[in-house]
Amino acid sequence: MEDIVISSIISNIFWAGTILIIGIIISQKVREVSQKFLEGFRLNQATKNLGWHHFFEKYNAKLNPSKAFGIIIQVYLLLITFMISSEILELGILSQFFLNIVEYYPNIFISSLIFIIAVFVAEFSKKIVSPEVGFKYSGDLSTLVSSTTWVLATLAILYQLQIVPDLVITLFVGVVAAIALAFGLAIGLGSQDLIKNHLKKVGKKKK
Repeated sequence: MEDIVISSIISNIFWAGTILIIGIIISQKVREVSQKFLEGFRLNQATKNLGWHHFFEKYNAKLNPSKAFGIIIQVYLLLITFMISSEILELGILSQFFLNIVEYYPNIFISSLIFIIAVFVAEFSKKIVSPEVGFKYSGDLSTLVSSTTWVLATLAILYQLQIVPDLVITLFVGVVAAIALAFGLAIGLGSQDLIKNHLKKVGKKKK
């Protein structure tokens, strides 16, 4: 009887160790692929265009969001691996602990996706709303679009991570109202200046 118990324990340790090793190798490969994909998608370049790298360089730190998101994916796969290994070893409490984290992890994935989208929207706003478009309020409009993107993205991330969701919803309603008013004023002022320039050009042509 004791031999059967010992054999079962050894078998469980063997399979748990095997799954752990395989999980670590797979998670490492997936992290590398994910990092290369995001680098090819210009995520690092987008954050550089936004000026974030200069801020981190002041503190002798290097910003690499592609690597960070690759690590997030790797950790998720490792958690699943640890959960399965714990289950094989019949460590119920530890297995349930990892399961709770795994069930929460989709919120982290969605938050990461929101962040990535916000980066590209903020970068795009700086390209399409620049002083070269012809009116003096374009710089303010560019800042407004970028700031709006980050405020909304921050609120969305906090809500997705279930951090004070009721307060986030209240803030979201107030922010949307304020943004709508600010956009109206910015576009109105910008359009006014653009129309004046256009009328001046038309007047010169008639002369």
